[in-house]
Amino acid sequence: MVSQCVGRVSRLEATGEPVRVRDSQAIKTHIFCSLQAFVRLEKMRSENLISNWYELQRNLFTLVVRDYIVENLSTTCPA
Repeated sequence: MVSQCVGRVSRLEATGEPVRVRDSQAIKTHIFCSLQAFVRLEKMRSENLISNWYELQRNLFTLVVRDYIVENLSTTCPA
């Protein structure tokens, strides 16, 4: 997700395609946040906290899905 934002901003800047936000401050904020996310992900990767950018997203997704299943399993399937 974050890497998609970074890639999107890079492509938009490279192609000159207009960024679809309301004003120039929003554009600057979006670019700043994307770069900040990129730096954080790279720092985590360099410190071997994650092996790649997608690992963080995948792990979060897996935990959320697991918690959802566990919550709903106990309410829909009585033991």
